[in-house]
Order: sequence, then structure tokens, then C-alpha cells
Amino acid sequence: METELEVRLEQAPIAVRVVDPAESRACAQAEARGRALGAAEAAGGSLADAVRRLDAAAEELRRSREASDQAVAEDAARLALAIAREIVRREVDAGRYDIERIVREALAASGAGRAACVVHLNPADLELLAGVPFRAATRLESDPEVAPGDVHVSTARGTLVRDADAALAALAERFQEDRE
Repeated sequence: METELEVRLEQAPIAVRVVDPAESRACAQAEARGRALGAAEAAGGSLADAVRRLDAAAEELRRSREASDQAVAEDAARLALAIAREIVRREVDAGRYDIERIVREALAASGAGRAACVVHLNPADLELLAGVPFRAATRLESDPEVAPGDVHVSTARGTLVRDADAALAALAERFQEDRE
């Protein structure tokens, strides 16, 4: 049910914002402060003081709303990352990933070209790649420390690590940095 409210002011306010009081606790608190200030004004304060207090309450409400909006966005990003992490884990646990494509992409990203390199894989992933041809200088090695679906490529220039959990953690950190 919508109610119509008429507000008459002696002078134009600096800023006015209409919000639904049900949207947040901050709205309800600001409304209570506004009513208290209005009651005090009716009891003997000046209209100019009431306008200044109304403007201050509106500004406080605006800041509170911005903080609330930011918190919602941060919560949504955290939730999205948690969902992505769970989906990735379930897909890996179910064996629904293309380890050959992952290895080839990691090799390409390593910049090794045709140079010698060693690809460290989980023993189960190494077994899946038995018989799959790779470049002559590419050696696949079993490494029980590497999680299924992850790949570590060692080259003369260093080691490239393709780790799904680390990638999601880095993404979460980047989201946090972007929010700050």
C-alpha cells in the first residue's frame, strides 16, 4: 500500500532522495531520527535548523546506502567465486575435464616452443595421456603432489603452474583489490 506524503519546506533543500524504508535498516533508523527531529522542531526549534538536520540525515542515509550497495556487491562476488570453486572441484572429481587440452594450453602459455620441458601431472592424468603424442622435447612425468586437472610445466625459463584453486584464489584477491 503506497501512502502519499506532502512535505512543505520554507526553502529548497540542497538534496532530496526518496527511498523505500523497507530497503534497509539504515532507512528505518534515518526515518526515526527524522521523526524525532521533526517532533523537536515542532516543539520549538527553527525551520532552518530542521532543514539543516534533514539535509544531514539525507546525506547520512546516502552514505549508508552506498556502503550497503558495496557490501552487497562484495558478497555477490564472494558467492560467485565459491560457486565456481565448487563447480570446478565437482567436475574434476567426476573426471569431466580435458587434460590433453589443459596440457597443450599450459605448454603454449609456458613459451617453451620446441625447447625441452617437463610436464608434471597427477598420476591419474598421466595415465589418461598414455599414447597421446607431444613435441619430441616434451617429457611427461608423474607427480603425486600435483592435483588432478592441474599442470606444472618446467622449462629452462622457469616453471608455469596451472592450478585451478590458485587461479580462483587469485581471482578473489583481484576482485577484492578492485573493490578497494
